[in-house]
Amino acid sequence: MSALAAWSGSAQAPSLGERARGALTQVSRERSAFALSGQQVKDTFEELGIVNSAGEVVVAATSDDVGDAVIVWADHRGASAPKGVILVSAQDAGQVAVFNTAGNPRFILDGNSGLLSAPGDMAEMFPSATTTAAPGSVMAIDPEHAGTLRLADAPYDRRVAGVVSGARDYRPGITLNAGPSATDRVTLTLSGTVYCLASSVNGPVRAGDLLTSSAVAGHAMRATDSKAAQGAILGKALEDLRGERGLVLMLASLQ
Repeated sequence: MSALAAWSGSAQAPSLGERARGALTQVSRERSAFALSGQQVKDTFEELGIVNSAGEVVVAATSDDVGDAVIVWADHRGASAPKGVILVSAQDAGQVAVFNTAGNPRFILDGNSGLLSAPGDMAEMFPSATTTAAPGSVMAIDPEHAGTLRLADAPYDRRVAGVVSGARDYRPGITLNAGPSATDRVTLTLSGTVYCLASSVNGPVRAGDLLTSSAVAGHAMRATDSKAAQGAILGKALEDLRGERGLVLMLASLQ
């Protein structure tokens, strides 16, 4: 379970994510809100919003059910519930939630707990000599180009650097050295959990196995030679590999 999922399901009731979704659903049902000046109601309205030249609401805001937060949403025309953009709350120490395009909270800055992220890894963008490195690919340092990576294609390669983040839409929580996506750059997981391409070329991969590079380009295999594996470990498998090749969830940890 991710930190965000654990936080959302904690003893706080309702959670920030639940409150945000509840507020968005009520807005879609045209709940009335009130504009207050001191203690007097000055006017009633369905929502506070900004409209474009065509009269379409492009961004709007309201309070949540608890009354201590403001949620801003966008592009909610015709949707069963608007898509959240950001929620600011005064609950406890205060929280700020940022939503993805599907309307789900992805990052929460909490005054007590710090930054909580739905994704599970920290990554960094690197130049890549391999333009076809798919998410989940095992990458190695390119000795001919300083600071550049290439697809790993040798067993127990001590130049192994890590795994390309993003397989199964498992996006990094934090990306260092971030920039525009390009074919000559890859987002490499530095720590945390990531889906990794693996092969059973050195025997079945089981949960708990240490993983290293293999002769199958871009794929990891289980490490069975402890001497050769020194300096060539990618991390540890968190699940079994089903079949000859595929993706396995891995705890990234270079050794």
